[in-house]
Amino acid sequence: MGHGQPMHARGERCKSCESTNGIFSAVSASFGSASRQLSRMFHLSKPAPEDLAARLSEWRAEPLSYKHQGGTGIPPETGFIVDAHEVLLGRGESVFQSAGAALDEWKMFPAWAEVARIRVSGQEPGEIVAMQVRICGLWWVNPCRILRRCDGPRSHGFVYGTLPEHAECGEEQFVIEWRADDSVWYVIRAFSRPRHWMAWAAFPLARWWQCRFVRDSQARMKGAVS
Repeated sequence: MGHGQPMHARGERCKSCESTNGIFSAVSASFGSASRQLSRMFHLSKPAPEDLAARLSEWRAEPLSYKHQGGTGIPPETGFIVDAHEVLLGRGESVFQSAGAALDEWKMFPAWAEVARIRVSGQEPGEIVAMQVRICGLWWVNPCRILRRCDGPRSHGFVYGTLPEHAECGEEQFVIEWRADDSVWYVIRAFSRPRHWMAWAAFPLARWWQCRFVRDSQARMKGAVS
């Protein structure tokens, strides 16, 4: 939560607002506080489960790392990159139910991105989760707070927002939509920008990883309902 626009298979739709209007005006403010958290964000070895559990509890008291809350519905006009990606999963209620169950079990996360959480589901508002990713020999631990559910007769999902020790800042929504034409879609909406100076310095690489996450996540969800 730069890159060239990735190729997408039939049945996929993506929108990536690449305008960086105002985005780099935030870089100076990002460097100071984020760089102080370097030792807690990056690890030479995978964090031990007990250490990660303790940090998940600590993060409960942390504020969000951005001000524009609720922005996946009305994204900020400047300062963030806005993304929307969706892929067709199939049609009908059974596909909708299967996709929702897969989302509840975090099956939308690729195998290379592990989710750490206190509760088994961990998708209720207020819950803290952290994504662990190994990049360039370092383990990155990125915490988020579940902000709200997106449930209804034809929708199922949630939104989470980043905490200060996350390399990025912003919000991301994962939702299954069962539309009027009986089609079922897996949708990811997000607004984000680098927070840590290393993420700013490696901005093109960070965007590449974001695109890879989307592609792999879509593949996981299509596999979950096939």
